[in-house]
Amino acid sequence: MIAGTTAQAIVDDIVGRLGVNVNIMDERGVITASGDRSRVGSLHEGARRVLETGLPFSVTGEEARTLHGTRAGVNLPLRLDNEIVGVVGVSGEPRDVGEIARAIAHLAELMVMQQAFLGEAGWRHRVRQQIVEDLVAERLTVQSWRQRQQLAGCRVEAPYTLFVLHCGQQDTAADPRELYRWLEVDEAAVLVAADAEGAVWAVAGGTAAVALRRRLVSLCESRKDIGVLDAGRSEDFAALVERTGQARFAMRRKLVGEVRLSDLELPALLARIATDTRNATAERILGTLSAELRHTLWVYFAQDRSITDAALALNVHRNTLAYRLGRIEDLTSRDPRSFQDAVVLQVALHLTELD
Repeated sequence: MIAGTTAQAIVDDIVGRLGVNVNIMDERGVITASGDRSRVGSLHEGARRVLETGLPFSVTGEEARTLHGTRAGVNLPLRLDNEIVGVVGVSGEPRDVGEIARAIAHLAELMVMQQAFLGEAGWRHRVRQQIVEDLVAERLTVQSWRQRQQLAGCRVEAPYTLFVLHCGQQDTAADPRELYRWLEVDEAAVLVAADAEGAVWAVAGGTAAVALRRRLVSLCESRKDIGVLDAGRSEDFAALVERTGQARFAMRRKLVGEVRLSDLELPALLARIATDTRNATAERILGTLSAELRHTLWVYFAQDRSITDAALALNVHRNTLAYRLGRIEDLTSRDPRSFQDAVVLQVALHLTELD
């Protein structure tokens, strides 16, 4: 039988719409919800009769005086999947409320079915949420991975593909089912859940990854506030756990557009360093550089230390770029044109990006 709070919500909705008193009784004949709150918790003899026979039971005002906890009205079985899960009663003389009682019973059954469906669906999504949380925290074994999927009503099979999204707007605050609709994925083949920081983790099985990747690329093209980490393909569960751990550290870096985990191995490795150590190291190496010079370094390294390409990307003259690189060497005592010094400067820049 449905919970008392849910039953009361159904009663309140019906009473508000139709203006008649309605009672809902559980499988024992006890009133769990009523337009007359004082009757909640009391035994309804008429409901007991319905539960025993499976048939409607009408009571006139005169007959009600001989029955315990019963008033004039019509009592009908409340069914869910062809099983009687309770009784719905409408107060009043049977000749006056008989027709409306049948309509109310049908309405109550529909509402019970809806509540049961929403309750089950909500529970399954809570299981999915826990699966993702435990996967990210490395608390799952291959056995628990499979068992929990059965509970969640899905079957995500190897090879696995992992994606993580950063969303600037409140897409991740929606109902979990909205995430599936938003990403246009099959709940049976993909696990999707948002973590406490609002990042959305998605594990797709087999060919489901192709459609999901296509959808994510489309989102990145249409929404500049969305960043997607493509953590790649894992052939088995052990490999998935390893990639998830790498992705967790890679997500400490702000994502812009579509990014592959294979391109973030260095930031993911640096993210494992304690925050105080990261900050102190970056400050010691780059602390004297202005924002303009730091940006110059980023572009210079992104262009594989090509003076021509970097100057073009920065929209400055080659001589201007050469001057800036010289200033960086003066301020840091490290020459970005030297391979060894460039490595140190690039590592320091990555440290400043980590959250």
